[in-house]
Amino acid sequence: MDQRSFQPALGLSNPNLQTIVSSVGRKIIKPAWLQDFTRRSQRRDIRVQGQHLTAQYDYAHNDDAALVMIIHGWLGSADSSYVLSTAHTLQTAGFHVARLTLRDHGGTADLNEGLFHSAMTEEVVAAAEFIMNDFDCNTAGLVGFSMGGNFALRLAAQLPQLHALAICPAISPQHTVEQIGSSIIYERYFLGKWRGLWQQKQAAFPHLYDFSSMNRLGSIQTLTEFFIKEHTDFENLQAYYAAYDLRGDTLQGVNATVLAAFDDPIIPAEHYRSLPTSIDVNLTQRGGHTAYIKNWRLESWVDDYCRAFFSERLKS
Repeated sequence: MDQRSFQPALGLSNPNLQTIVSSVGRKIIKPAWLQDFTRRSQRRDIRVQGQHLTAQYDYAHNDDAALVMIIHGWLGSADSSYVLSTAHTLQTAGFHVARLTLRDHGGTADLNEGLFHSAMTEEVVAAAEFIMNDFDCNTAGLVGFSMGGNFALRLAAQLPQLHALAICPAISPQHTVEQIGSSIIYERYFLGKWRGLWQQKQAAFPHLYDFSSMNRLGSIQTLTEFFIKEHTDFENLQAYYAAYDLRGDTLQGVNATVLAAFDDPIIPAEHYRSLPTSIDVNLTQRGGHTAYIKNWRLESWVDDYCRAFFSERLKS
């Protein structure tokens, strides 16, 4: 892709501004279509591998329309502003859309006793297969953001019938955690959301969980290490990171597309250069982390990209 394809409006070039405005600003400035769009969405309960997940279905007018699934980023949900924006664009373009919410995310901490962690590949693969069966389709589109992009690439490895698009995917989990920890703004943001999830989990299952000791830890790195040690079966933090690290030959032969920005403040562009040639990597000069805010109405160029991408691959 031409690196000049994305050009933000005057005053929106800073990558941190892009990232923060996309995450926080779009929660405040709500588009006119949002209320009607979410009102028409249908919740779907997904029970796979002994777990209870949920998704929101946004149906196209044409029953035979192609399906695109969306996976949010870490501590996001099916109702994250960026997910809703992409879903609205795709549904308006004539696609069925399924917005998956990962375990414990989006206020679903009470649905399962077990805790979510980012290496739960098989559970998400099963959820994608469940959704495709709902729509009676043999192939589908899949778009994931950040950690959801990491999931999208893992799913593409196991479900080659998917047309997978990963937006700024985390390639090295360890580096991503360290990068978040290097910024007081990003670290406080994710710490607050993660602690809120623990509060929901403890309130739902007080006989199983007491996260008071974790709440006293002050960095994303120490919290992650403590969480893995106390609440997962991984031997150590390195084993956990390795379970969903996508460097090396992990994605060899996998067909998927990555869209990312050179100025991403969380995922460095050099991580994508080591991906196998079967992964089509499109790097833009600007965009921040999954943001690509193109104007002061806070509309995202990612939505335009997704519409063109899936129209080319899924529309007959």
